[in-house]
Amino acid sequence: MDKLNCDVLLTVVETGSFKKAADVLGYTQAGISYIINALEEEVGLRLFYREHGGVKLTSEGATLLPLIQQIHTAERNFKDKVNDMKGLDAGKVRVSAFNSAYIHLLPKIIRSFKEEYPGIDVEVVSCEDNKANEQLIFSRDVDCGFLPEVPALDIDFYDLMDDPYMVAVSKDHAFADRDTYPVKKIYDESYIMIAFDKADFYDKLFPDGKRPKPSFVADNELAALSMISENLGVGIFSHLLKENAPYPVRFIPLDPPVTRTVGIGVRSMKTCTNAARRFIEHVRNSMHNISY
Repeated sequence: MDKLNCDVLLTVVETGSFKKAADVLGYTQAGISYIINALEEEVGLRLFYREHGGVKLTSEGATLLPLIQQIHTAERNFKDKVNDMKGLDAGKVRVSAFNSAYIHLLPKIIRSFKEEYPGIDVEVVSCEDNKANEQLIFSRDVDCGFLPEVPALDIDFYDLMDDPYMVAVSKDHAFADRDTYPVKKIYDESYIMIAFDKADFYDKLFPDGKRPKPSFVADNELAALSMISENLGVGIFSHLLKENAPYPVRFIPLDPPVTRTVGIGVRSMKTCTNAARRFIEHVRNSMHNISY
């Protein structure tokens, strides 16, 4: 095999479309199609099903995907190590992030990082599932990642901020003007759950094992806040999401308070690339300039 274009193949997988992959990479759609067709012809396997509106991996493509990801990671590590040895501020850092960190922390961090290191590219992978996010970091599928809790896996983790949980209510709610909201009152409310909330989220909030019964299940945080603003129920969110909330809701601290520790994780600070190390150091140094 002359050359396996991992960037093209993995971008097609992530976007599910030759056209979207072309937009991301700056290719033409025909160019992306040619590269994938040539690769399939060389290996003698069909890697993608072409469907109306997009593409998806065949079973053979899915089997080869982990190996392709390993090759891609090895190539990036090789290039970054060469840059390290040359003393160049160049390379690429691949970062995973959960939604509220992606929205409220990353834009400012990336902007200031690019000002300091214009030769280092930053790629962001959205991952709301905490365990999956940890696994991305542990397996080095990403160079580093923002995590909403201290990780269970053996990775280096650096605290960035304490992020208290709060109840969001409409401005017409009976508790809208209160300074605190009793956690146990949630059992009496119309509760709006978010689909991706996991069991450990509720274990932390309700250690007695009792759970609120959801009246609605929203696909995402903004949909939940929209419903709350219409007084259809209440929800629990982190303080980080309070920043620039687009709907007229009131965020009230919990009583007793419950807090999560937001941080950045890396498989090993000693063995990560120079680009990743500089990004992590920049994140840690810049947190005091970010309001939340």
